[in-house]
Amino acid sequence: MKGLLLKDFYLSWRYCRAFLVIVAVFLAVSFVGEDNIFFLIYPIMIASVIPMTLLSYDEHDKWTAYSGTLPYTRVQLVSAKYLVGLCFGAVAFLVSMAATTVRMLTGEGFVLEQFALVGTALLVLGCIGPAVILPYVFKYGAEKGRMAFYITIGLFTAAATVLAGIGFQVQVMGGGLWPLAVVAGVAVLIYLGSWWLSIRFYQKREL
Repeated sequence: MKGLLLKDFYLSWRYCRAFLVIVAVFLAVSFVGEDNIFFLIYPIMIASVIPMTLLSYDEHDKWTAYSGTLPYTRVQLVSAKYLVGLCFGAVAFLVSMAATTVRMLTGEGFVLEQFALVGTALLVLGCIGPAVILPYVFKYGAEKGRMAFYITIGLFTAAATVLAGIGFQVQVMGGGLWPLAVVAGVAVLIYLGSWWLSIRFYQKREL
């Protein structure tokens, strides 16, 4: 399993380094103006598509067929992509939340409810994106999975536009922060369910 993770991280460094520049630019732009929540969401979007990008390179280099000769199970092959996605997603989440904190402290001040709301939105988007894309890719392959990719990106963009349009001024309900915790928990469960579904699909797929 360690070997699979190292392979994917090496591939990420080789093929996805340009994403770092894009993320840096978008985070910098997020500090300009008042309603640029989309630029905080974009790093999460980038991280969510890295596993699919790696799967595309695996198929192009015939790794999916070659892996059948190695002592790895299909559960491990799928899990490696989800774990890599978690790692990149966690880094993107922390970077975006750090940028949110700095923006608040240099602006109108730190507001816990607003901070928690932004964090929940980023967590949900970070979980839902891979949860939608990866089962489709593991079932039909990376090329056909691009359809799910474009649909998901469209949904992300629409969500970001709506949030920016309303100024992200949704108020936490009087019950405190627990509704956000419930939403975040549901998003995590959807991600875990997607993981399980991808394993089932990949075990039945002929390579």
